Amino acid sequence: MRKILIVLLSIAAVVAIAVFVAIRWLGPSYTVVVPKYVESGELVQVEQGWTDAQRLTFHHTAQGTKLIPYAWFKVLEQPCFSLTGCEAFREPNYISRFGFLQSKADPKLNPDGLPVGFSRQEDFFDPIIGKSYPALGLTCAACHTGELHYGKYAVRIEGAPAMIEVTKFQKALGLALGFTQIIPFRYGRFERNVLGSNATAEQKAELKSTFDAFMKLAKAEIKDAEEQKIYVNQAGFSRTDALTRIGNQVFAVDMKNEKNFTASNAPVRFPQIWDASWFTWVQYNSSIASPMARNIGEALGVRAIAKLYGPTAGEFANSVHVEGLWTVERLLSGPAPYQGLRSPKWPAVFPALDPEKVAKGAALYKKNCAGCHLPPVNELIEDLNSKSPRNWWKNSLGRMFLKISDVPIEVVGTDPHEARDFMARKADSGALNKGVISAAEGLDLVTRGIAEKFYAKAGFTKEQRDEWNGFHADGDPAVRAVPVYKARPLNGIWAVAPYLHNGSVPNLYLLLSPKSDRPATFWLGSKRYDPKNVGFDMSELEGGYLYETKNPGNDNGGHEFRDGPRQNGVIGPLLSPEDRWCLIEFLKSM
Repeated sequence: MRKILIVLLSIAAVVAIAVFVAIRWLGPSYTVVVPKYVESGELVQVEQGWTDAQRLTFHHTAQGTKLIPYAWFKVLEQPCFSLTGCEAFREPNYISRFGFLQSKADPKLNPDGLPVGFSRQEDFFDPIIGKSYPALGLTCAACHTGELHYGKYAVRIEGAPAMIEVTKFQKALGLALGFTQIIPFRYGRFERNVLGSNATAEQKAELKSTFDAFMKLAKAEIKDAEEQKIYVNQAGFSRTDALTRIGNQVFAVDMKNEKNFTASNAPVRFPQIWDASWFTWVQYNSSIASPMARNIGEALGVRAIAKLYGPTAGEFANSVHVEGLWTVERLLSGPAPYQGLRSPKWPAVFPALDPEKVAKGAALYKKNCAGCHLPPVNELIEDLNSKSPRNWWKNSLGRMFLKISDVPIEVVGTDPHEARDFMARKADSGALNKGVISAAEGLDLVTRGIAEKFYAKAGFTKEQRDEWNGFHADGDPAVRAVPVYKARPLNGIWAVAPYLHNGSVPNLYLLLSPKSDRPATFWLGSKRYDPKNVGFDMSELEGGYLYETKNPGNDNGGHEFRDGPRQNGVIGPLLSPEDRWCLIEFLKSM
């Protein structure tokens, strides 16, 4: 018996070494290169109208998304090449390399001290197997919590775009799971750590079956995406092709129809989300009005599950945690405009503003910017409280919403991929029996179906439904596809670099300059802030993302100030360097 055991262990060792050598030989496909860990510095929390408890709620409230079962995440090793074991994947200094921000432990919301934007949901419901279990998920805050590093300070901005690399993080997680599956010694450690040293044979068999089934589905999804070259055009740090990814998850993965996949060619910068609850339309292409539709779509895009295939497709079984979405939306919106999350003010730890330049910049803003981006917030509040508001729309429920300017894509001249791709996209609705429909119709159908399922089960009255829909009436349009980009107010614009909807311009000075002055390439991934030009450090960064404007969706044209006819992206006259600096100083003050 002892000889047999020795032989088996020897075979396992040989297999493990062979796997190890093969992985090393295969190279880049089995490695993840990200920037080195950088200490963030002294945390500065900008006043935005939230308490510490509200910030923590935003950071860690579950929304029904699942990356992997939580028990697996707690013991998963990093995807390193070692026969003796790797450090924990959840080690803060490792996850921080993908741009995620460290957070405080909390016995209720964050017992294991997960980074900002991660949640532990004890009652995650999996509609595919009809069971609930603890799961690791992502929250809204993962993509919408920013941090600016300046000197010894790390300035935290709630609701600002995050400098995270989602694709590389997913790849690292996938490799960590893959190495666990194929390296015997590694799986043995995983099994012991998940189940304990006294696990029964039945428990081990169940874990192995569940793990292999999870990996089979994940590999099939990856195979479909690779064969169709869906995600060849990488978004990099601070960006994702949100609408395409949501559509791929809903129409292809959740409907089990790989023909519904669409190539991702419209990456966009994570948008700032303060005030958005009270806009007439959100998304860069002004495509979504209903906050509930927006939030359900966002949850589906970061891997909430909906069972939209088979004879029960019309029941819209799903994992979306609607209560969590509602909790976060109330934090963001508050009871009325400008009473929820507020835009940040220029921090005291940054260089002081020049009052004379601010005053000159205010006049330049009124002349060159306010026509599209609307007046500053103080004037919008005065307008809201006036007898005849000019910039606000009252809907049938008596609620006021800010009328955001929609600018035709041929006028603003910025990269048209997001608007045009969404307009052109079609999907076979399959078992939902609606035939071939547009992406807008499909997302409206699914998000409404999920919301209505929850409302019916909860026994909501019409008034409760209206409230949870963000006071958008049932008959109001929720999703649309139009050839425009919206021009939102610019309060807090200094905290949301890089600029334009696709993040193609690294700082505000270059945004106010002609296209000829804008770089064709620059690097993303650093949180080092440049308060003069107003943007992040764009110098070469090992493990960062090289932004190339020649790639699909990455064009940096449009929204130009240069002499010539006002057309094809030229929106104003050439500004002198002095005027640009004054306008920037005013934008910092907003």
